[in-house]
Amino acid sequence: MGRTKHNILIYLLTKTLNHKSPLLIFVAILIAIFCLPITLTHADFFPATESYFTKIQKQVAFSLKPQPEIMKLVVTAYSSTVAETDNTPCLTAIDYDLCSHNVENVVACNFLPFGTKVRFPQLDPDKIYTVVDRMHERYNSRLDIWMQSHQKAEKFGKKYLTVEIYRQ
Repeated sequence: MGRTKHNILIYLLTKTLNHKSPLLIFVAILIAIFCLPITLTHADFFPATESYFTKIQKQVAFSLKPQPEIMKLVVTAYSSTVAETDNTPCLTAIDYDLCSHNVENVVACNFLPFGTKVRFPQLDPDKIYTVVDRMHERYNSRLDIWMQSHQKAEKFGKKYLTVEIYRQ
């Protein structure tokens, strides 16, 4: 049977550990930490369990996820009609074309910067909305969800919802 890089490294590690020299053991540990994962990715065999370092990387990545700011706010809906917007109903304040994208995942808000992500857990816990538009200046403490039709926006009405705000 031919020797692969993985087999050769394992063979060298076992021979090194038989000598029990502290320096050689240290070098063997370094090889095991840094070289074996690289050779395993090229091998035909993949271990069924995650390595210790992969678990640590996942824990660190999970702890770095941003924590949302949670608020209870009035949430309304609007659509791309001249009566509800201005004379360019499809364009938002940052020139995002709502009509061509035609996806209900944007909101208008005056107190959050453009690009801020928000989520409404009571409506759809998996859907993330992005702030791309502004409202009339008298509405400084509410969000307005864009909807594809005026009928959907009217049906949505005015709700008092929990909002998760993910600031960037």
